Amino acid sequence: MEHGLFLALAGAAISVGALHTLAPDHWVPFAALARAQADYAAALTRAHAKQAEREARIAAAKAEGKRHADRTPGPDRALARAQEALSAAQKAAAEQTAKAPRANVTDPDSRIMKTQKGWIQGYNAQAIVDKHQIVLACEVTQNANDVELYEPMITKLAGTLDAAGIIDAVLQALADAGYWSEENATTPGPDRLIATLKDYKQRRAARELGATTGPPPQDATPLEAMEHRLRTAEGAAAYAKRSYTIEPVFGDRKTNRGWTHFRRRGLPAVSSEWAFMHLTGNLAKLYKHQRGQLKTAAA
Repeated sequence: MEHGLFLALAGAAISVGALHTLAPDHWVPFAALARAQADYAAALTRAHAKQAEREARIAAAKAEGKRHADRTPGPDRALARAQEALSAAQKAAAEQTAKAPRANVTDPDSRIMKTQKGWIQGYNAQAIVDKHQIVLACEVTQNANDVELYEPMITKLAGTLDAAGIIDAVLQALADAGYWSEENATTPGPDRLIATLKDYKQRRAARELGATTGPPPQDATPLEAMEHRLRTAEGAAAYAKRSYTIEPVFGDRKTNRGWTHFRRRGLPAVSSEWAFMHLTGNLAKLYKHQRGQLKTAAA
């Protein structure tokens, strides 16, 4: 039996004050611009990866003396949509800049965050859990983009494990598409599976492209290698663990325990509050585990 830690990483935007407090309209264009810039950067990276892949295939065919059907690819629609959205966001932000400035005086440390229900004034709360849903590391940040938080969270995890005297090696880390970048896929650290697409798109791609086997091709780009691994039976089974390890933790804190928003103000204070949420959650898990052992022993 292999001993070590399997981890899942996730983040969520949590508001300050009332549940799902919408951000002041003044700040929404600037938050939308930041989001559009991140989306465009991701689309551009993907477009460059596709171009590099095409050029590599052509070069390989020439080196082998083969004729390559060099069809000029059509326009990258995803990149075009991202560029269009960025241009619109830049225009909206420029128009808003001309208006009278405003500041958030309730919690100046908070930032505009995008959620499924709209924009909120809050923070990006991160957590890493093991297969037993024990939170091993957590952090609150002003950064709205998860992609820039993978390395800091893995670094924080290492410090937490060291402080607790846990010597088990991290065998694998699981993260959703919000953390995908070639840098995060290739940076030193534990083995990882990071989705390259949203979960439903990942499943659709697997159905359309079919399963893969074995290790990725040696000449595969980081994007191709990750998608290859995610479509293997082993990779798909490993990544599926993410949904029933980290997601229930966030659901428990918000739904079962009523922690739908931060009650304190300021980054240091909400960081302590976030840590306290998970401290009590971990203690409840350990208590239930101990009770289960006692019942088993008494049976």
